[in-house]
Amino acid sequence: LSLLSKGSNKRKSEEVNGEAKPELMNVEKEEEEELEEKVRGDIFGVIFGTTPPKCLDCRQYLDDPDLKFFQGDPDDALEEPEMLTDERLSIFDANEDGFESYEDLPQHKVTSFSVYDKRGHLCPFDTGLIERNIELYFSGVVKPIYDDNPCLDGGVRAKKLGPINAWWITGFDGGEKALIGFSTAFADYILMEPSEEYAPTFALMQEKIYMSKIVVEFLQNNRHVSYEDLLNKIETTVPPAGLNFNRFTEDSLLRHAQFVVEQVESYDEAGDSDEPPVLITPCMRDLIKLAGVTLGKRRAVRRQAIRHPTRIDKDKGPTKATTTKLVYLIFDTFFSEQIEKDEREEDKENATKRRRCGVCEVCQQPECGKCKACQNMVKFGGSGRSKQACLQRRCPNLAVREADEDEEVNDNIPEMPSLSPDPLSPSPNPHDGKKDYYQRVCIDSETLEVGDCVSVSPDDPTKPLYLARVTAMWEDSGGQMFHAHWFCLGSDTVLGATSDPLELFLVDECEDMQLSYIHGKVNVIYKAPSDNWAMEGGLDTEIKMVEDDGRTYFYQMWYDQEYARFESPPAAQPTDDNKYKSVFDPTIPNLHPALDPNTTTNTTNLSKTPESQISPASPAKRPKKEAVDEELHPEHYRKYSEYIKGSNLDAPEPFRVGRIKSICFGVRGNGKPNESDLDIRLENTHKSTKASYHADINLLYWSDEEATVEFRAVQGRCSVLYGEDLQQSIQEYSMGGSDRFYFLEAYNAKTKSFEDPPNHARSSGNKGKGKGKGKGKGKGKAPGPEQEPEPAPAPPKLRTLDVFSGCGGLSEGFHQAGVSETLWAIEMWEPAAQAFRLNNPGSTVFTEDCNVLLKLVMAGEKTNSLGQKLPQKGDVEMLCGGPPCQGFSGMNRFNSRTYSKFKNSLVVSFLSYCDYYRPRFFLLENVRNFVSFKRSMVLKLTLRCLVRMGYQCTFGVLQAGQYGVAQTRRRAIVLAAAPGEKLPMFPEPLHVFAPRACQLSVVVDDKKFVSNITRTYSGPFRTITVRDTMSDLPEIRNGASALEISYNGEPQSWFQRQIRGSQYQPILRDHICKVGTAPGPPDPTGSHRIPPGSGRGSGLGLVLTNDPRLGQRCPQSPAVAVPLQGRVLHPEQHRVVSVRECARSQGFPDTYRLFGNILDKHRQVGNAVPPPLAKAIGLEIKACAVAKLRQDSAGE
Repeated sequence: LSLLSKGSNKRKSEEVNGEAKPELMNVEKEEEEELEEKVRGDIFGVIFGTTPPKCLDCRQYLDDPDLKFFQGDPDDALEEPEMLTDERLSIFDANEDGFESYEDLPQHKVTSFSVYDKRGHLCPFDTGLIERNIELYFSGVVKPIYDDNPCLDGGVRAKKLGPINAWWITGFDGGEKALIGFSTAFADYILMEPSEEYAPTFALMQEKIYMSKIVVEFLQNNRHVSYEDLLNKIETTVPPAGLNFNRFTEDSLLRHAQFVVEQVESYDEAGDSDEPPVLITPCMRDLIKLAGVTLGKRRAVRRQAIRHPTRIDKDKGPTKATTTKLVYLIFDTFFSEQIEKDEREEDKENATKRRRCGVCEVCQQPECGKCKACQNMVKFGGSGRSKQACLQRRCPNLAVREADEDEEVNDNIPEMPSLSPDPLSPSPNPHDGKKDYYQRVCIDSETLEVGDCVSVSPDDPTKPLYLARVTAMWEDSGGQMFHAHWFCLGSDTVLGATSDPLELFLVDECEDMQLSYIHGKVNVIYKAPSDNWAMEGGLDTEIKMVEDDGRTYFYQMWYDQEYARFESPPAAQPTDDNKYKSVFDPTIPNLHPALDPNTTTNTTNLSKTPESQISPASPAKRPKKEAVDEELHPEHYRKYSEYIKGSNLDAPEPFRVGRIKSICFGVRGNGKPNESDLDIRLENTHKSTKASYHADINLLYWSDEEATVEFRAVQGRCSVLYGEDLQQSIQEYSMGGSDRFYFLEAYNAKTKSFEDPPNHARSSGNKGKGKGKGKGKGKGKAPGPEQEPEPAPAPPKLRTLDVFSGCGGLSEGFHQAGVSETLWAIEMWEPAAQAFRLNNPGSTVFTEDCNVLLKLVMAGEKTNSLGQKLPQKGDVEMLCGGPPCQGFSGMNRFNSRTYSKFKNSLVVSFLSYCDYYRPRFFLLENVRNFVSFKRSMVLKLTLRCLVRMGYQCTFGVLQAGQYGVAQTRRRAIVLAAAPGEKLPMFPEPLHVFAPRACQLSVVVDDKKFVSNITRTYSGPFRTITVRDTMSDLPEIRNGASALEISYNGEPQSWFQRQIRGSQYQPILRDHICKVGTAPGPPDPTGSHRIPPGSGRGSGLGLVLTNDPRLGQRCPQSPAVAVPLQGRVLHPEQHRVVSVRECARSQGFPDTYRLFGNILDKHRQVGNAVPPPLAKAIGLEIKACAVAKLRQDSAGE
């Protein structure tokens, strides 16, 4: 009875206070409370024969008279996906430069809202329910982000939005009110006014939320104030209108202290690196002590909730990442809450862990080189005995503080004497002119030989010691010298501070140094991959490669400092000529004999095997700005830039193609050495650009026009053949390699007429009818054997596993390239998985969580719960995938929330697949922001992980529009190749594209990296435009729903012929669109866009244009196929674009099947990798596989 009385009093006190207990319960407290409820329920059962019920979700008593139920949604309320496509919420301004990724969640406001659990109980959302993965939903009226009026006019009624993944507070910038928001899987919502039924519940939360705003804003600018000053600020602050309380008191501050401190912690976490934390101010420390606040409580509860996955249903939250031990050791600190750990390993780690976190801002700073700890480090010439961190890099997250006296340990140990060279000892002494070379020297009783590794003292003592291999030693008039082949420290690569401090990398840098600069001899070990490397994946190997004795290092890779490429070191053997000079031969073979500067080499005989040059054309001229009638367009002044995202008006012309006639040097060329005949394109004739739209993009016309160009303008070699001399069809010839052109006619610029090409333009011995009317079939003699290039061997297709496959864009591109055969795919979303099955009937598609599948495979299982065979070690030759990337979005200010972190942690799961299966090739695709997220930390850890596995790897950013799709979409790509393979290069662009969308360099730790791409300005082919994408499709009405219709016409452009395929296909699928309000009469001056003054929204970067120059415009932002973020309008018809038009803008062939309702199909297309981009990458991987096959054949 006393226990019953105690429980009743506790419950009564909470009701008197009018709110639920603000502290969040951890799992242990929750279990104690459940036990107490059970005992109390037993007593009730004995006395009254009943148990007081309590909701298992919201934890409210079901017999509480104050418990309220949600009253339901009106009949016209829409589900969340459908609601987000409503035109009333589509407000994006086409001139916004910041929006470019379809993963960016749209932002809207919601008014008249109610929050409830799945049982319909109205409940607060600030009591830890969301953090413990309890499903909470909300309903209300959704309004555009720019609408500040909380009334219902102009909004869209929505029902059961959610579940809520996270809730957040922002607006700590001096505004009147704090902004409270929810995040779901589809959008972010800022709360306005609650519904009448939810107003009492929301009012209780507003008091502590607004108090948090007062505290943060006051302490931002008054960091040294006392607790009394804060109290005076709170008591004198008048609450804003609309809140149901009149004043704040100290009692309310102390009552809500736990909540306020948690918000301050959250605010500090989301702040910039240069912002001092508010939590450590004297005022906050006093409040924490006075109120007895527990720091980190909310994070602890979230961690505990995640640590017990058995308490979370499958649909309620993400599972923790399953990892191999190697991946776990590298990513543990960064994703500590999202990686599944072995409890025994975790306890052991917590008891012994003394290492820095490696991911905070402090850990990412370089050593200062000046403090006492740095001077003791071996890298700075010290003894290395104290093993103390740089005073500038003392990690604040270390679990155990290093004792102060440790800094003085062995402080009096004498430093190692610097090595001054004695006279060179006699040894084999070959002579080379005036230099006497030595194989061996003695310095301070230490013998140094050619091939040994040494540390070299820098000129600046605050810099770490340089490390090099001695490749030659000699004595001449300049003194005693040695040739140093430098190693690169891991911290000097793109890996930065995430690298192993003992790992070195070979680089192509060497230098002659005085022997006196040698500081000491070091041991550098080459860690070659084992013969059984591919089968060693997933083993419990230690991450430490060598023991840290201060003088031992290791290397595995050669590093390209410009392109950030990690490759296997070259295999070089010393010869008799250089055995005293160099271990690695630094010379570059001269491939071509030097030409006399006054001679001219005639290359007209190249017509037998036509080899032509490609040179860039002049840049396109910008159109002249026209005066704007400000009375007619009063908001025009808001257009801060004339640039329209996705516009192709500034795109350069494609390369000019010419046949080299002669190469001259010196005075004769007057600095312009190349003379060439130019082949011209149709757009350069009197027929202009309109005619080129219907022609093949690689069709040229022979011309007698000649030009003299500088050799540096030459971009590369291409192939130009007379169409009637081909043995194969023009399509087969064009697809047989890169940079292939053909011509059928000649063009006379004087008469503006097309003629038969002259005889010398055609290959000798290869004459056809010469009428220019051929269909591409060979009609003459076959080319001689000397003209046929050696056919490349066809390597077997790589057995591929596609993780996070979606509907299969990546696999489709690889299949088109002929590089892979996707035997397995993993995709949790059922509609996308079904679409993958439709297009890949021979593949096994798993619809389970990738973490669950990996755990089964690592446990030795052969099949999953459905009986599907799981791939085993040695089965997977290529691994590809694009882990979900919402958390990496640069537009998502709240990407550090738990939900986003779990999305990001799937990168760890993906790398664990790579570590376990050890495929020959690995590809990771993600949004552009992946390479810069959290100061590039995820990128650096990813590369660090691959390098530690033994993979050659690199990264880069590619623009999909340069590879043949009608949209701008920048994508980050990480490529890796197993030891013994050749690391693929990134494919050169094929199509010209808007220069502003092709800024592909990446800055990591203030270092700029570029990919190997050389065609940074232009390309061999014209841009693929909106007209190419959809002009041949039949006209449909707004809301068309027929899944299959006829084409009703022939393809009009090269792109349309390619996208339809070579086989006759009379049926057009998925040419359907959502019902939307027609945009009205087309605007003859531009495109269908919301006026610039309407504010920033979260829709598309540019709606399809209605400009009559449609052939010169490329389409909208990357999210063309994602209607959830805005309505994309057709350029000529009064409707939104159809599913098939979206699929074409991604480069999917018309035969590609999609599955589900219209929203499902739009989402499948929008989430996919453009197949043309994947094909270009696949061809590079195929070229590497061919090179390996040839190498193996030559070795045999």
